[in-house]
Amino acid sequence: MDDLLRLSAVRVVEALRDREVSPLELLDAVEVRLAEVEPVVNALTTACLARARDRARRLCADPAGAGHPAWLAGLPVTVKDVVDVAGVPTTYGSVPYRDNVPTRSDPLVERIERRGGIVVGKTSVPEFCSGADTVNALTGRTANPVDATVSCGASSGGAAAAVAAGEVWCGHGTDTAGSIRIPAAFCGVVGLRPTPGLVPGGDGDPAGFEVHGPLARTAADAGLLFAAMLAEPVRAPARPVRPRVAFSADLGGTVPVDAEVRRLCARVAQRLPDAGYRVEADAPAADGVHDACLTLLAHRAAVLHGDRVDRYRTTLGPVLRAEVAAGRRIPADRLDAAHRTRARTRRTTATFFERYDILALPTFGVPPWPVPPGPAPYPEQPHLDRAATVWPLATLAPMAGCPAVSVPCGRTAAGHPVGLQLIGPPCSDHHLLRAAADVETLAGVAA
Repeated sequence: MDDLLRLSAVRVVEALRDREVSPLELLDAVEVRLAEVEPVVNALTTACLARARDRARRLCADPAGAGHPAWLAGLPVTVKDVVDVAGVPTTYGSVPYRDNVPTRSDPLVERIERRGGIVVGKTSVPEFCSGADTVNALTGRTANPVDATVSCGASSGGAAAAVAAGEVWCGHGTDTAGSIRIPAAFCGVVGLRPTPGLVPGGDGDPAGFEVHGPLARTAADAGLLFAAMLAEPVRAPARPVRPRVAFSADLGGTVPVDAEVRRLCARVAQRLPDAGYRVEADAPAADGVHDACLTLLAHRAAVLHGDRVDRYRTTLGPVLRAEVAAGRRIPADRLDAAHRTRARTRRTTATFFERYDILALPTFGVPPWPVPPGPAPYPEQPHLDRAATVWPLATLAPMAGCPAVSVPCGRTAAGHPVGLQLIGPPCSDHHLLRAAADVETLAGVAA
């Protein structure tokens, strides 16, 4: 089969199951592609092709999980470099952890591999997922394959870039407050933030924000990896004949969205009735939600990384140190108020989803911002300040405990991707992926 990496993951898995192609042939294709683009894209902290070939041979000799409905049959995938893969460094994008090599894989990785996924590499992150661009002192900056002069987003920027560059068909990411969805939007791929609890993995999150999910070139491909990541099959509620969509380009007038982003998202929303959706202009109340989320995230950073910052103060980067310092300064009454806002947000969005099946809004309110040339470690402050004003679009879903998917909906005049975000009530993940596939068709971006 020619141009294997141009095929969809769904088609490749069909070919694997029908023995039209072998896992080892796919690994050959991945190795060639990595040699072509990885020196420029820099999406991986570590490639582990020897380990992947060993697993592929064992899978071919004994396909023990072949009866599972989510069987990947030898599909190469990547894992974000914050989750353990046995024998492969888990660096967290941090210099003190460059030689941290686990002897056992995380249960999520074990689950993916039991279901026929083959890990070919670990994808880059900003140090401990802190910051707005995927750059760290250990491996440098990850380039956006669409345009290397703009950001690939964070913190699953390596995963999004690897998929967008055609290094793999799909990859694993994590999303705390946009870390799957924003890179997906910036790189022009699909990224799903699942319902919390559906995909257990990692070291745990004291704030309950972080989830594990897939990134892929299409919604169908994202659904393929999502099914393999699930701890248990999800029984979704029946899909309405004509799903009700609330669309807001600016979260009820609270977010100053870029004009091109607004136009591209509105254009697709206006076409949703052609695919059988009922669309109204509406949005849930979001007063105070983002500020409360920032408070909880800062406290989370202090809890997760405080001891680490104290131990490695001279070698950890300034972004992580600043986040921990901010978290340590939060008074108890402010933290309590943030928790109460989060509880209120869950109630108000639950009520909102009694009237609607999907909330559609931009994934992020600006296109990918420019990154400085050369070794400069971080985007310039004006771009970060602008990004901060539109971040509330990404923090609503985690504060509400809802799944959300980013799907490409077009490109700006400069050729930069824009993502439309679809948010639904808990356990509506499969409905969101189906809606994302409809958006791909309506926006003319279907692969």
